[in-house]
Amino acid sequence: MGTTEHDEYRELLDSLQFFGLEQLDSEIYLLLLENGPATMSDLAGKLDVDRGRVYRAMDKLSDLEIIKINNSKVRMCQAIPPEKALAALIDKRKDEVSKLKKISKQISQDLEMITRPNKEPENPTFSLIEGRNSIYSRIGKLIHESSHPVYLVTTTDDFLRMLQTAIPEKISIASKNNIEIRILVDSEDSMLSTISSTENFPQIRIGKLPSKSRIIVEKESQLLMSGNIKSTTSLTENSETILHSSSPEMAENMFSLCDQLWKKTKHIVLSNS
Repeated sequence: MGTTEHDEYRELLDSLQFFGLEQLDSEIYLLLLENGPATMSDLAGKLDVDRGRVYRAMDKLSDLEIIKINNSKVRMCQAIPPEKALAALIDKRKDEVSKLKKISKQISQDLEMITRPNKEPENPTFSLIEGRNSIYSRIGKLIHESSHPVYLVTTTDDFLRMLQTAIPEKISIASKNNIEIRILVDSEDSMLSTISSTENFPQIRIGKLPSKSRIIVEKESQLLMSGNIKSTTSLTENSETILHSSSPEMAENMFSLCDQLWKKTKHIVLSNS
């Protein structure tokens, strides 16, 4: 397998994680798609995995309705076509969400009854958030909860990855609620002018950044800040970390820095399409 093919294979494995598949589940499904029906023993040999693990994974994939198992003397396994398989996985997730919604109201009431009121901590908090998925989720949460202006300063590549998450929706909602979101990236891209011209989406500016890092800061409130951003495109990159602080002093200092960067930026030329 060449380097490009290997990278595409890894991206497929990463993508299937969003549908609730573990790595072995995904490897089995991709192997069946590529090579056709196989016995569980064949799969265990090709993947160099204990048969017991393969059997358990196959039972799971069968329950998820993305493979079929022929229950004859020799159990042959066959992959369901991708479109039908992904539709089945989505339906499973919908069922899970529906069940959670039904029980969440009662559980919430039960939890409220045992919850002791807590005073807001007087001292600022500091925490490290690991993994790109968790980082993007925390950025979206900061924007969603913000009541003051927010700077989102990052590389263009990183911001384009954010467009694949819930962050754009959080930005749009904040803008509709008159929360100013100022987005600053380090280079131009045709996608940016299209996004920037979208209704209820704040304008994006181009400027020179101090480093290839992220700063997301709400004025006088909270701060997210990371070191250099990895060049990998995967949303599941786990080696990245970001610092979250509720220190108003730190937030204000970084907000002032972003103000200075903002003054030296230029507007993106909006798309005419």
